[in-house]
Amino acid sequence: MRLLRLLPLVVAAGCQSQMFARGAFVAEAPTPVIRADVHVQISFFGIPLAGAQDVVFVLDRSGSMHGIAAGFAGEDVGMSKTQTAIVGIAGTLMGPKNLSKMEAAKAELVNTLQAMPDGTRFMIIFFDDDLSAFAPNMLTLEAGTRAAAINFVRNIKPGGSTAAVPALRLAYKAGAARVILLSDGLANTGGSADDLIAEARVEMQRGVRIDTVGLGIDQDSALLNTLAAESGGLAIKR
Repeated sequence: MRLLRLLPLVVAAGCQSQMFARGAFVAEAPTPVIRADVHVQISFFGIPLAGAQDVVFVLDRSGSMHGIAAGFAGEDVGMSKTQTAIVGIAGTLMGPKNLSKMEAAKAELVNTLQAMPDGTRFMIIFFDDDLSAFAPNMLTLEAGTRAAAINFVRNIKPGGSTAAVPALRLAYKAGAARVILLSDGLANTGGSADDLIAEARVEMQRGVRIDTVGLGIDQDSALLNTLAAESGGLAIKR
């Protein structure tokens, strides 16, 4: 029996390798399969949340959240508290030309809830003079709780003072290992900044991480930076 000599031939049109045996095609290489890894970034204002097992979102909804985010804190650029307060009030009076801090925070939280995987334990607390929680304790994220939580967030309206201390107490009571605090100003009702720091340090002893997001020029940058730095979290300014 004579052995046929096989010669490789590359077909330019399809860039596929074929075998040619004395005038007849006898084999064709399989079309290559291209695989792409698609990674969905899960974050809240740039704070990574991939792998988080539980998280409590604590968001300011005080009246000043009507204003516009400046992208930095006034005290970080040498402005006094009086100056930052005046500029913050001016931002509140600017009207609906730009997205308000409240609308920006709500839109970001909705995006985060949509990206977080089922099975994540979560809680949402908004605060002004009073607290408005999506549920009294932690819930497990799935289709039903996700839809209900998003509806809850979209219906939140700003108004009132800044009761950050009671809001964080509720977050700690829920037993979360991860707390994200978003605020645009000073804690001015229900407890002071000193109270907030003292209570947070107790929770840090049991391993609670606190990430912070400061919105607007009159945000309490020193407080938010301290909370994040001492608990191993991140401090974001917008």
